Amino acid sequence: MGIEPGQVDIGNSALAAVLIEVDEQRDRLRVLAEEMRGTTVEATSKDRLITVVINARGLLTGLSIDPLAMRRYRAGQLADEIALLVRRADDELTERRNRLAGELVQYQGPGYSDLD
Repeated sequence: MGIEPGQVDIGNSALAAVLIEVDEQRDRLRVLAEEMRGTTVEATSKDRLITVVINARGLLTGLSIDPLAMRRYRAGQLADEIALLVRRADDELTERRNRLAGELVQYQGPGYSDLD
C-alpha cells in the first residue's frame, strides 16, 4: 500500500514535527481571529461628553453625545471631535491587534535545525 494522492508520508520525525507545529499555529491563528472578531474599542472625549465605540473592522458602532455637548460645540467642532475619537479608538485597536499578532509570532515552536 502506497501513499494516496493528497497524503503525506509522515514517517520522517522532522516532517511530523513541522506538520504538528503547522496545525498548532493554525489553531492559535483561529483563536486570535475569533478574539479579534468580537473586539470593540471605546474612546471618550476629555470632557466626557462624547463617546465612540468601534468594532474590530474600525467601523463606528456606537456614539453617545451628552446634550451639553450640543451647546458646548459648534457643528464643525463636534464633527471634528467625533472624528478624532474614532481615530484614537482605531489606533488603540491597531495596537491591540499588533500586540496579539506579536505574541503569536514570538512563539518560536520546536527547533528545525535538522531541516537545514
